[in-house]
Amino acid sequence: MAGPHIAALATAEKRTIPLAALSAVCLATPLFYPLAFPIAWIGLVPLLIALQTQRWQIAFAASVLFGFVFHGLANYWLVPTISNLAPFAQSTKQAMAIWAVVGFFALLLWQSLFSVLFGMLVWWVGQRCGNKWLVPAVGSSWLLTEWLRSLGTFGYPWALLASTQVAFLPIVQLAAWVGSFGLSGIIALINAFLFQWWWERKSIFLLLAFAILTLSCSFGWLEIRRVEKQANLSSHLKVAVVQGNFGMERWRPDVTFEELREILKTHLSLSEQAAKRGAKLIVWSETALPWRLRDNGVWGYGASELFEFVKQHKVVLFVGAGEWREGKSYNACFVFAPEGKLSGEEVAHKIRLVPFGEYLPGREWFPWLEKILPHAPVETAPGQRRTETVLRVGNKVVKPAIVVCFESLFPFHIRHLVGNPLTSTHIANLIVIITNDSWFGNTLAPYHHARIAVLRAVEMRRAVVRGAGTGISLVVAPTGKVVQASKWDDRCVLIASVPLMEKSSGYQIWGDLPFVVLALATLAVAWRKR
Repeated sequence: MAGPHIAALATAEKRTIPLAALSAVCLATPLFYPLAFPIAWIGLVPLLIALQTQRWQIAFAASVLFGFVFHGLANYWLVPTISNLAPFAQSTKQAMAIWAVVGFFALLLWQSLFSVLFGMLVWWVGQRCGNKWLVPAVGSSWLLTEWLRSLGTFGYPWALLASTQVAFLPIVQLAAWVGSFGLSGIIALINAFLFQWWWERKSIFLLLAFAILTLSCSFGWLEIRRVEKQANLSSHLKVAVVQGNFGMERWRPDVTFEELREILKTHLSLSEQAAKRGAKLIVWSETALPWRLRDNGVWGYGASELFEFVKQHKVVLFVGAGEWREGKSYNACFVFAPEGKLSGEEVAHKIRLVPFGEYLPGREWFPWLEKILPHAPVETAPGQRRTETVLRVGNKVVKPAIVVCFESLFPFHIRHLVGNPLTSTHIANLIVIITNDSWFGNTLAPYHHARIAVLRAVEMRRAVVRGAGTGISLVVAPTGKVVQASKWDDRCVLIASVPLMEKSSGYQIWGDLPFVVLALATLAVAWRKR
């Protein structure tokens, strides 16, 4: 009797590899094709099937493969991006190509650790409790591992399960209450019920999966109507995004002054078009001006033209440029206002920096890293606190939360920048994101990075104005609806009227902590059960 059983077990274990890979491909597909979002509702099922094994080694291998394939597909663009940095990193093209491969596999290894943690938690619950606690364990484990991989110096919440749903706004509305990590947990929960139905052939699990989906979508549709009514009652502001479409070439060491002057001239010309069309707040991209606009309090080239422009056209300008202050270089967003600010600062410094891109982690303790790893000639310093700028634009008061590039990936960081009504008296009523995605080329990265703005808009119930140098620029409503969007590699101006929402979302008030605690409690209960 043992022979056939062992043979059947061996055959089943051989399927774990293709099942894990299939699961990774299914979950990555909506990142490339957002309209394929329903695949994410079942995409985790093959991996859950692969984890139904008696041997932890098989579960471990399946989890590793899933992590490498999923994160490899989501981050493939990193290789050409790093390879093309040779002229800007004081290195040769061949050396940067090698470092690109090394960096890519290092990232895969790091991100896959969280996939392994998820897989082993699910496998452990299955072994300890059977399938009785599998469904809540899947949802809890996925939420926890996504949250954990967003923390610390190397936090990188790219390609969250929630981001597979940006094309389907009804279910995205849940993010206003449970955040992106909570939404990811709910999608994982749906997958777990569908797996349970397939594994046990009990229709109750299928009904529960459809019930969660139906209730989530119904709630989402009602939420969209409710928020739209709130938005209609709010004061509106006409905003514009200027996409100058100057790529990596503006960072060449041999760039001429004439080329830099053309960058300023083009942005001012496009901004003038926006002002003539009624825009009162105009957003340029991150490092739209690729030089230090202010050096230890002294304004540099272009500042006088910017002051004159806002005074003449009576508009507010958000301009990405560099600032040098007390021996440190900052990635900054300057705010130029014709009437001046009511309070706060006229510049926001990027707080959350890209490790190994804008700075070398551990450089203070391991100075030899600078000799080994490629790096920018001048390291960027992190901003120390959020800005609390208040502007008067016409007869409206605008309180912008200014987000720079990489920062937009982190839900809890945006919550901090907007403000928690329980702990802060300054609550932003508009989110302004500036970014420079030209480094990535026409890959998945600029598109997925842009779509993340949909989640940030819904989580905070704020309109988002996103300026990207070469694309993709967006204007997003508080419901997550994309009002205006640019194309990649296009010089254009986007104009839209957005509401200045004042009411706080549920997620803005309580954040991630309640759901992290709930997930931990669920796994703790599973530990005590058999």
